[in-house]
Amino acid sequence: MDSSPILISYDGGDASHHKIDAKLLGQSLQGIDRLVSDCTVIFSFQRLPKRGERAPLVLKVHEPKAGSYELPGLSQEVAGLLALGVPIIQAIGPEILSHYVQAVLDYFKGEGSSVDLAISKMADMHEASLKTFDAADDRRHEAEMARHDEVMGMQELLRRAIAGSGPAAVDYVAPVGRDRSVSTASFRSGSGVASFIDIEGADAIRESQKMEWQPIGNALLKTDGFKYHSSVLSIENPEREGFMMAEVVDPVFEDEQNAYTIAAQKRAQIEVVARKGYKNGILAKVQILEFVREIGA
Repeated sequence: MDSSPILISYDGGDASHHKIDAKLLGQSLQGIDRLVSDCTVIFSFQRLPKRGERAPLVLKVHEPKAGSYELPGLSQEVAGLLALGVPIIQAIGPEILSHYVQAVLDYFKGEGSSVDLAISKMADMHEASLKTFDAADDRRHEAEMARHDEVMGMQELLRRAIAGSGPAAVDYVAPVGRDRSVSTASFRSGSGVASFIDIEGADAIRESQKMEWQPIGNALLKTDGFKYHSSVLSIENPEREGFMMAEVVDPVFEDEQNAYTIAAQKRAQIEVVARKGYKNGILAKVQILEFVREIGA
């Protein structure tokens, strides 16, 4: 099976003596595994990963390099992992993984311009890897327009995926600056430039995920027609375009038929008692405590 070379490296602090806190290392590897898996799924299927869906990252530990704690690894061919007809990451180039990881880190460090450039580059790399569309001259313009729409769609998909990767980013940088463990971490896939994070950047990422809760109060929410398992309701984001998942802690939500699901089936607007949580000034979570009424019912 073909493989894409990966190198995960930790430097400074305990890593200088080839040591690293096992708990923090495990947390970091889980984070990078999530990011690599998400990137693989996105470019393989042109969609966000499903709940619990993973493309595993397999690590093979070699002897340590002087002054570092390194984990060379292999990302298994996605054709074998995801039952694809072609190994899409190999076709695009394994460097795409490094670009994706760095884009996630930059996003939660607050470096928006770098993220926009990375997203554009990744979409272009994906476009370049696609098979040439053999269209007749009178269909060439139509083909070019379709390809443009596909690139724009991939960019939007990447923005959504990156914005939702905060927990994975926090996990990945867990050893950096914590308990004198390591000073920097880097990730490289293929022959591209390694993504890099230092203590200042790691602190910024951790800070970005701190939730600031507003006081509990009444809120008007527009349901989106879906209920997910026993605790999550899909709603329109009340403060920007798009949708989000609202956590429902009201015990009645566990009943198969309740006021929430009845309203959701009609995509109705509801009034609830809720609280909103913000990360970096952006609405990140809505927690519903009690149902008040369905608007217009």
